[in-house]
Amino acid sequence: MKASFRNSLAQIEQEHWWYRARQVILERAIDRLVGRPGRSLAIGVGAVREAEMLSQRTRLVAIDKATIDQRCAELALSVQSDAVRLPFSESSFDAAFMLDVLEHIEEDETVLREIRRVLRPGGSVLITVPAFMFLYGRQDRMSEHKRRYQRQSLLNLVTGIGLQVRYCTYFNTLLFPPIAAIRIARRWLGLPEDDGQTDFDMRLPDPMERLLEGLLASERHAIDRVALPFGVSLLCSARRPS
Repeated sequence: MKASFRNSLAQIEQEHWWYRARQVILERAIDRLVGRPGRSLAIGVGAVREAEMLSQRTRLVAIDKATIDQRCAELALSVQSDAVRLPFSESSFDAAFMLDVLEHIEEDETVLREIRRVLRPGGSVLITVPAFMFLYGRQDRMSEHKRRYQRQSLLNLVTGIGLQVRYCTYFNTLLFPPIAAIRIARRWLGLPEDDGQTDFDMRLPDPMERLLEGLLASERHAIDRVALPFGVSLLCSARRPS
């Protein structure tokens, strides 16, 4: 992602309603789908709250191609390396996490094969990615996303390298209509997508943001129960066969 956005990420994830609600959903997903694994690998762990959340549940190893935040380094054994060539032996980890990371990597299939290699048999992987290429906009450009996914394309990718999918769902479903409308309207109106701004620069009155946070966070109750039919993001839980 661009340096200007990465440098502001720690503050954004503390203050913005979307990040707070997303964390509630991720906590639910980890607890229901992964549990408390012994040792886990987090790829691309650039968010401090994300590292805090994971380190409370597992012995965490964090890998990132970019410099890892000092707070993340305090919470996990940190390794600066490229995910397409993980510097770990086969069957080293009980679980792996790629939370909004896969879309940044050109060689997404190669990275997933590496994850499969370093997972022990029966080990779990939890993946989140942005959904639907027609939603690709300025936030994707600022984050330097290579792509957005659809459920079937993600399933094909994950199963194609030999992982078994346990659960795959869209999320950020309740807010999908207004988000899609805004992004499509920006395109139709010809508004610039490279203006240096991100979606997180648009703030609303506190009552409205609390409402949006509550709506998004409420989707945690669907995790591991139903597969939501559409959404701004995707979540996939899979395992390496025993």
